[in-house]
Amino acid sequence: MGNASGKQTSREEEIAFLAMEQVLKVDIELADAGAGDRQPDGAWVYPDSGRRHAVVEITSPPATSLLASWAAAKREGRAQSESGSVDLRLGELAEVCTEILAEDWAKANLDKLLAKSADERHLFLLGRGHDVQHYFYRLSDSYDDGTAEHVDELSLPDGITDVWFRGRARRDPVEPLGAWELWLARFQRGVGWHRYVVTIEEQQLPAPNAGIADDPAPEGWREPKNRTINSISD
Repeated sequence: MGNASGKQTSREEEIAFLAMEQVLKVDIELADAGAGDRQPDGAWVYPDSGRRHAVVEITSPPATSLLASWAAAKREGRAQSESGSVDLRLGELAEVCTEILAEDWAKANLDKLLAKSADERHLFLLGRGHDVQHYFYRLSDSYDDGTAEHVDELSLPDGITDVWFRGRARRDPVEPLGAWELWLARFQRGVGWHRYVVTIEEQQLPAPNAGIADDPAPEGWREPKNRTINSISD
């Protein structure tokens, strides 16, 4: 398959697409190629569903200063790291999520989804910065040790069906370019919370942003999925 404009997914988009494809058993197309910000990032049709359409927007809180510090660390040969403290707000994860979804950057992405005709509209959030990632990690925790933190249901804007939160990831300690595990939390309107762990092969992903990190993979080794635009109508 070839993308109509030649555009490919970013690394963050591809991670989100691969994770959602595993959970939902669908094939996601890159919907915004050649259309800029006027289209959501991805779209798909559920198989054997009578052409049930869905769209997704992948985004994160603004983190210009954080990304700049990572780029500076690369230029200066320093290790990239995050540090900081965060108010735990135990038992208030739903309130934290509600506040995040009410911020201007989030509302702009929700509006983009709402402007698109679809049967389902998904928002996929990834965290940048210690504070946001901390909350997303807690949302996706399986609480195997039995110390579950109750999370209330979210109140989503009309027309938004699902919000996904990218949690922690764990690489293979023996083979850094092998498979790695990703934890996800998903809130589905009318159903509630789900938690998943998916496996992603590094070879399926585009290279990291060259301005922030060097690619440890040899040239030509990566084989990301080539996503095309099909007939997802307005």
